[in-house]
Amino acid sequence: MSGTETMTDEPAWTKANLRTLLAAMKTSIPKRDRKRTYFKGLILFDWKEVAFPPFSPEACKEKWGEIMKKMMKIRTLTELIVEAEDVISNPIQNLRIHPEHPKRPRPPNAIFFEENWSKFNKKQTRMSQAKLFTHLSKEYQLLPDEEKAQYVDKFKLEVEEYKKKMEKFNKQHTKKRLSADCTDDEEQTEDAKCLPAKPPFNGYNIFCKEQRSSMTGFAFNAYSSVWAVRWRNLTEEERKTYCTRCKELKREYSTKLNEYLNTFDEEEQQKILKENDIKRPKVQIEKKTKKYAVRKVAKKLPGEPKKPTQAGNAMFCKKQMALLKETIPNSRERFAKINQLWCKLSNEEKYQYKEDARKNMDKYYIELQAWFMTSSKAEQEAYRICNPSKYKYIRTNIKPCVDVYRPSDSEDEELEDSSSDEEDYISYKIEEGEEEEEEEVDDIISFKVY
Repeated sequence: MSGTETMTDEPAWTKANLRTLLAAMKTSIPKRDRKRTYFKGLILFDWKEVAFPPFSPEACKEKWGEIMKKMMKIRTLTELIVEAEDVISNPIQNLRIHPEHPKRPRPPNAIFFEENWSKFNKKQTRMSQAKLFTHLSKEYQLLPDEEKAQYVDKFKLEVEEYKKKMEKFNKQHTKKRLSADCTDDEEQTEDAKCLPAKPPFNGYNIFCKEQRSSMTGFAFNAYSSVWAVRWRNLTEEERKTYCTRCKELKREYSTKLNEYLNTFDEEEQQKILKENDIKRPKVQIEKKTKKYAVRKVAKKLPGEPKKPTQAGNAMFCKKQMALLKETIPNSRERFAKINQLWCKLSNEEKYQYKEDARKNMDKYYIELQAWFMTSSKAEQEAYRICNPSKYKYIRTNIKPCVDVYRPSDSEDEELEDSSSDEEDYISYKIEEGEEEEEEEVDDIISFKVY
């Protein structure tokens, strides 16, 4: 096919199509992006929303590029006058910072720069502004703590004044525009007032928010490092509490947001989501396999004997994990050490651990049979449904099969780390939940036989 024939296959742009393109581009710009510069706005532009049949997003973008080539990049005086008239008629709407918004307090080093700038500028006449700024920064760092303290005190006074001015400003301007130091996510549309507040990203964010009240005496730029140290000092249970709270807040947010959006039709919902730059949360569906669901239901019943481990190497690992806990606190390092110890054991010693595991399983089998016979028929039926892997031994009177270790001179066995998750995964798998696991997952640690 020739190039001429290819060009004729592409749809032609009519004046009506061009008007549609410009109208679609205009409506697809969010309110918060209407004052952005051209290049930044174009990067964030979504051409998929602009595209309309028979033109693809790429075709629309290419056509806009052709239009821009024919346009003048410098505005005329007439255009500036028209914009000036709009600014004069609506001064506050065209400002990202309210004219009466209080200025933020200057940090201690900025106060030092302002007070000493003219003095150093006269001394160092040949020094550029950038080098002079670097020189002043070094001078401030070399100041003794006593001299730095006076600038810190001035900063604290400015902070107090700033807070008072902000309280006064907030009372006078209830419908104020947010200042430029606010992010785009904080800029509210008309519907944003009715939307539920966004939940924190994770449990650490909740922790940091609660720590703000106890940060007196710390510099603002040191907050994050102090919070990080305090977070690391928390116990695992305390961290999990924050994470659980975060998940609960996210669930509440999803429920409230869906309830609010359901009061509008589909078109209005999409408009609200787009203007506020939020995504509709998906309905939380528990993605669990049938096997996992059965395991979760299969909880240990009252009086039911605990199922021991069926592997000798797992018994050895569990025992050594407890013994070496104080000398090797890190779980993964401890596990690696135990792996080496297991490999150094003789075949007879390994066989002994296997024998102990078999004896424990024989004892467990007898205790399970006795416990099952004392249960009511309803309890037995419930146990049969929830624990099919254990019930089959009771029903058929077949003992659980335990592989007996047979020593061999040619074997080279290695204890394998079968986990790639967090450090606590190893000890958790060994110490907890063994009685609830299926047959194939009883032995979390496996052999490699060559």
